[in-house]
Amino acid sequence: MKKLNIIYILLFSFSSLFIACNSDFMDTKPQTEITADDIWKEASLAKAYMYDIYFTFQDAGFTEELQASATDESLFTHGREFRETNAGAVTDVNLGWFAKTQSGHQWARLYRNIRSCNDFIENVDAATFDDENKTQLKGEAYFLRAYFYHRLTRAHGGVPLQLKVTQLTDSQEDFLIPRASYTECIDQILADLDQAATLLKDRTFANTEKGRATLAAVKALKVRVLTDAASDLHDQTTATAKVPIFASYADKELLFYSKGSKSDRWGAVKTAARELMDNPMGHAIPTFGGEGLTNEEKANKIWSFFLQDSPDHIFSRYFIDTKDESGTHMPLFNGPCGYHAWGGNTPVQDIVDAFSMEDGSKFDWKNPVHAAHPYKNREPRFYANIMYDGMQWIQRPADYAVEEPTGRIQTGYYQLDPGSANLYAGMDTRDGGGENWNGTYTGYYLKKFINPAQGDHRNKINAVFPFIRLSEVYYDYIEACIELNELNEAKQYLNEIRKNVNLPDVTTTNQAELRKIYQNERRLDFYFEEFRYWDLRRWMIAPEATGLNSLNGIRITGMLKPGVAKQDKETYDESRWTYTYKVIPLLQETRKWVDKCYYLPIHRDEIQRNPNLKQNPGYGE
Repeated sequence: MKKLNIIYILLFSFSSLFIACNSDFMDTKPQTEITADDIWKEASLAKAYMYDIYFTFQDAGFTEELQASATDESLFTHGREFRETNAGAVTDVNLGWFAKTQSGHQWARLYRNIRSCNDFIENVDAATFDDENKTQLKGEAYFLRAYFYHRLTRAHGGVPLQLKVTQLTDSQEDFLIPRASYTECIDQILADLDQAATLLKDRTFANTEKGRATLAAVKALKVRVLTDAASDLHDQTTATAKVPIFASYADKELLFYSKGSKSDRWGAVKTAARELMDNPMGHAIPTFGGEGLTNEEKANKIWSFFLQDSPDHIFSRYFIDTKDESGTHMPLFNGPCGYHAWGGNTPVQDIVDAFSMEDGSKFDWKNPVHAAHPYKNREPRFYANIMYDGMQWIQRPADYAVEEPTGRIQTGYYQLDPGSANLYAGMDTRDGGGENWNGTYTGYYLKKFINPAQGDHRNKINAVFPFIRLSEVYYDYIEACIELNELNEAKQYLNEIRKNVNLPDVTTTNQAELRKIYQNERRLDFYFEEFRYWDLRRWMIAPEATGLNSLNGIRITGMLKPGVAKQDKETYDESRWTYTYKVIPLLQETRKWVDKCYYLPIHRDEIQRNPNLKQNPGYGE
């Protein structure tokens, strides 16, 4: 019998995500004696095998290098492969950041786990353990196969559909599958989700271990897949009119969805979303404390919301502080350098400016009031997501508290002596008294998802990364309504969401204007949740996205007011200092949009292994 190389250490590290893993199954047989047949005899072994497939998600969206830094949300302080990605320098031999395991989009890794899903689908029916486990595990296999193909199609368009466990043959033709059309791939993903829905029909938020697929997860993924397919990027008429390399590409079926009209496609999105909205199966969108809260109270509710599980979470990855996984180190990876943290993925000026004023109006540097006090009177989500100069944070570690005892973020440069032009560099700058090599270039730090355990960024935390939230389903519904020109209905649901973050109603009757408002709302609500990269592409607005074509931060200077004596330390105080704010270009990356980057290339090694694979437009020429 064929032996299986199941990595049990990996499986048990993943048991932090899945509570129901049987702690006794390791005693069944020594690792070296586990065979393929054994898996289908014992539910505990089959579950362990399934948990290994789930581990394709690995560190989810909580790694040192976040997808946010491959888009206009943040800058990765330490450079690395983001430089190629953001400069449009990706090639078929250099996929930039997306070649890395932590991207979650590695071609070979996804296909290895698709093969494992196929193994389940083909063999679990004949397993000798109980039917309940067989049904659930098979449903999960269909769901995960659909999810993996969803990731592949987002990145590459149509891809080979490997739907059975491939065995070596003399001709090896089974390994030389050509790319299926994008439409065929979407059809297969939807068919897998239909199968998963039938098998997981009784699996809900209440009766399923955290992190495993439920019926709601199946239905929500269907909405996302349909939304992708309905978007401009996959509409041949729209996309070829905007992108010359698409118009001249010979294999358009690999990129574009051919079923129905645009109205039909958006109608399908609306129907699928409405089904889950009407029966959310225990899930609910967040109200962040409801009405009547001040902006400060609302901001704290929003920040706290993303530090824990909630009914909004439909499919998530969970991390616990007893495991040494990347997700437990988010405060260390991204916290301010004046707290012994690494300042990894820091918000860029473009996203900071996207947060509105508290009255719902746009922030504008040309407005002298805004420019003089850019961090005042902003909407609650700004204060929940962004660390900025002067913001009250936590007490600094003892060694750094000697120099800065107030626990306020210092990303500026301040005059301490009225008789000297020398400026004191704030603790959280690249010239300050903290770990300045980890200091921000942009002038900001991330606050969302950051909650230092016991007040120290170096301590591990419990964390949850949401792959899919019910809020996304609502947003997809709103987008469908906008594209169907059902603007009153779109505004009804958009205003419900805005009310929950203390923003006034949208009143416009213009479709294009409402679309822009919607896109910005979605940008802010799913900030750092791996949405923006894909949304910019499917909306085909990347060429006009300021933060994809330039890189800006802030330079903050605090000068002592006339008559103020020499100061021992800087403490944010507008009665003693006059603060000025200047948007500055940053030179750490050259950001430039290139149209080939609407899709990732298929690596040249994969094409050499399978000459039937056709390359995406703009690569390998």
